[in-house]
Amino acid sequence: METAPKFTYKLKISYKGTHYYGWQFQTTHAETVQNHVQKVVSDIAKHKDFQVIGASRTDAGVHASGQVLKVVLPREVKPENLTRGMNSKLPDDIKVISSEFIHEDFNVNRDCKNKEYHYYFTIDQNENAAFSETIYTFPEELDLDKMNQACLKLMGMHNFTSFCSPGPNPASPYRELLKCSIEKTSFLTFENEIYFLKVQGTGFLRYMVRYLMGALWDIGMGRLSIEELDLSLSSGKIHGIRTKAPSRGLHLINIEY
Repeated sequence: METAPKFTYKLKISYKGTHYYGWQFQTTHAETVQNHVQKVVSDIAKHKDFQVIGASRTDAGVHASGQVLKVVLPREVKPENLTRGMNSKLPDDIKVISSEFIHEDFNVNRDCKNKEYHYYFTIDQNENAAFSETIYTFPEELDLDKMNQACLKLMGMHNFTSFCSPGPNPASPYRELLKCSIEKTSFLTFENEIYFLKVQGTGFLRYMVRYLMGALWDIGMGRLSIEELDLSLSSGKIHGIRTKAPSRGLHLINIEY
C-alpha cells in the first residue's frame, strides 16, 4: 500500500500575545496561538492528518514578529495561497508573514542557529495607550550606561541557572549569548523615548530573557552590582536580588537557520 504524499512548509508568523496563553497547544486553555493556527491548518488539510510544529514556546503575553513553524499538509498548496488562505481565517492578532516549501527532514528546533529577542521599555511615565500592551513602562530612572556595561558581561557562554525557572524536564543551564545590548529605537514616531534589550543567543532557558531584563533594570537602579551579576553567572547561584520582567515587553524577533 502506497504512502500518501506529504507537503512540507516553513512558515514565518507574527502575533500579538496579549490575549493568549502563549504559543504552545493546550487542552486546558483554548486561547493559545498554536490552537488557533491548528484550527485553520486543519480546515486547509480537509481534516486529514497534518502537523504544526513551532520553533519557540513563547510564554503567555509574549509577542512575536519572527516565529517559525514547520507545517506538513496532506495536499499541495502554493505557498502564496497558503499565506493568503491562512490570513483570511486567522484572528487579526495572528498573521502569516511568509510561506515556502522546505525539505521534509527540516527540523524547526534542531536546525535553528540562533534566536533574537527584544524587550521594549520606556522610562517616560506618561504612558501612551497605543503601545501599552507591547512596551513596558518602567517606573524608575535608569543608568543606561551601567546597564550596557553589564550586557558585555552577559555575552559568551555562561551558566544561566540564576536567570531561569526550571521546567518539568530541566535542560543544561549553559547557553551562549552572541549579542546583548540596550538600544534606543528609531522606528517609532511617538514622543516617548523607547529603549530595548537586544539579545541574540544559540538558545534560551525558560523565562531567561525576562530574568536578564529584570537584572539589568536592577543594575540600572543601583540595586544590583555588576560584581553580583558576574558571581551569578560563574557560580550558577543567585547573588543579590532576582527580578523577572513582565511578559508584555518581550518580543521574539527572528530565528536564523
